[in-house]
Amino acid sequence: MIDAVTLSLEAWLRRCVPAADLRFDSPVRGFPDSGGRSVVRAFLYDVREEENGRVGSYYVRDADDRVIARSQPSRLFQYSYELTASADDWRECYGLLGEIMRSAAYSSAIPDDLLHPSLAGFRAGAIRLMPAPFDPVPVPWSGARVPDSPVLHLALIAPMPFDVDQRIEPAPDRVEIGVGRGSAVAPPSGDVPRRQGRPPRGRIEE
Repeated sequence: MIDAVTLSLEAWLRRCVPAADLRFDSPVRGFPDSGGRSVVRAFLYDVREEENGRVGSYYVRDADDRVIARSQPSRLFQYSYELTASADDWRECYGLLGEIMRSAAYSSAIPDDLLHPSLAGFRAGAIRLMPAPFDPVPVPWSGARVPDSPVLHLALIAPMPFDVDQRIEPAPDRVEIGVGRGSAVAPPSGDVPRRQGRPPRGRIEE
């Protein structure tokens, strides 16, 4: 699941900054020699479940839009990435991170055509983008080092896919309803007293 979210992010970043190399390893290794090309690093440093992030179960439909299965409720998780950039000029570093921030704010979600196949069954906009969140999850080692490039925090909100847990038999194409005689035997006519004439007004008969 973590790899599916990060691979979706990688595909989206390649569309945002096609001229930059992408890396997803630890920032403590420093930026490698890229032969003069700019580099953007997206390091996943925290994953946690969203508070009240469970959503209702959903139904799986066939090509004829008939319900054939039901999945258990999915759960939402927040993936926190620290994005840094390296280039020959500081302006280019700021430009790369600024383009990523602008694209995330404009689209608000990773486009469906860039999602990992394991996330294809969810509704449109399955992975939400939160650039520079107001209250980001702090980097555990932020006080122990000074980053060697500008930093952009990017949070992704993604559902946890589950296998279908209950198959549902398809509804019948045709339902036949018939009317038949019951098994109860009607009492002989002689056992039921018949009413003679109409009762007078104001009189109640049992």
